[in-house]
Order: sequence, then C-alpha cells, then structure tokens
Amino acid sequence: MTEQADDEQLEALLDYVKESRGFDFTGYKRSSLRRRILKRMESVHCEDFASYRDYLRDHDGEFGELFNTVLINVTSFFRDGDPWSAVADEVIPRIL
Repeated sequence: MTEQADDEQLEALLDYVKESRGFDFTGYKRSSLRRRILKRMESVHCEDFASYRDYLRDHDGEFGELFNTVLINVTSFFRDGDPWSAVADEVIPRIL
C-alpha cells in the first residue's frame, strides 16, 4: 500500500469515528494519532485502517478502548482552582 493510500484510509477511519461517535480528532497531531491507533490495531490483529474501521463497526466496545488509548486522561483536580486554594490556605500553612 502506498503512503497516500494509507493516509486516505486513516482519514476515512477518522471520518467514521466522527460520524458514528461525534468525536473529532482534527486538532490532534497525525503522527501521535496514527501511532496510538496502530497500537489498538495491533491488539485486535487488524492489518490496515480499513479493516480496523470494519472492526470498530462490528465491535461496539472497541470505541472505548480506542478512546482510552488515544485520549490522555488528566484528572480534573489539577485544573480545578478550589482544591488548589484549599492546599494554599489550609495545607501549606499547617506544614510551615
């Protein structure tokens, strides 16, 4: 398969994910996205993006596995100001 054909299959897979699950990977770096999708493909023994798209269609639970592989799970604790205020106001003064 040519690199162009491979890229087209990847884009078709991403379009399928967007259409079927409403998740748009447009903002993701293609190299990182490709690497993470290839990891899932290896786990389920798919040889190309087209066969993985078929696998996603036939195995509903695979979407969760794909998203867990692609998305970086970050706890909201580090984005929430209230816990940090509590640390600053209560924890640090006790330590000092």
